[in-house]
Amino acid sequence: MTLLETIKLLEHIASEQPNVNGIVESGDIYDLNKDEYQQKYSAFCVTQNTHTVNEFFNIFSFTLFYVDRLTLDKANKLQIQSTGVEFFGNFIKTVMREYPELECEYGEVTTFTEKFSAECAGAYMTCTITTPAISTCPIKIGVEPEPIKEKGAFDPMQFSNGFFLWRIIQN
Repeated sequence: MTLLETIKLLEHIASEQPNVNGIVESGDIYDLNKDEYQQKYSAFCVTQNTHTVNEFFNIFSFTLFYVDRLTLDKANKLQIQSTGVEFFGNFIKTVMREYPELECEYGEVTTFTEKFSAECAGAYMTCTITTPAISTCPIKIGVEPEPIKEKGAFDPMQFSNGFFLWRIIQN
């Protein structure tokens, strides 16, 4: 799997978990601070760390975030943090059950409070995912892809059937 495929897979798994209503697709948890960023809470974010690649494997390192808004009196702080810990437990079980080909090493879950555009609480966890160094969207050497004529147009020929099967499962 490629880095992009791995991140999209993690985001898909998170979006299927209870209580997750939004994904911070930029990969920057601090995008929750942007006024124009209309985030639905609770939110999930995949932030990249340092990756390692070799001939046979891609070893991707991420920090995963679960974030939700606090009430004005902050009385739900412990509830949000507890939900974050439960979220990561469910998340790990789903990855291991649904994607046994991925080798996952998970770290400790840390709870936090933080002021984004709203007062928030949540949890984050570091993880390392080792994937085979193959893509479900193989690049064809020596074959020039047709240019996309319109801005934002989708060119399905650049993706393999594996990608479309993954997209069907995602939806």
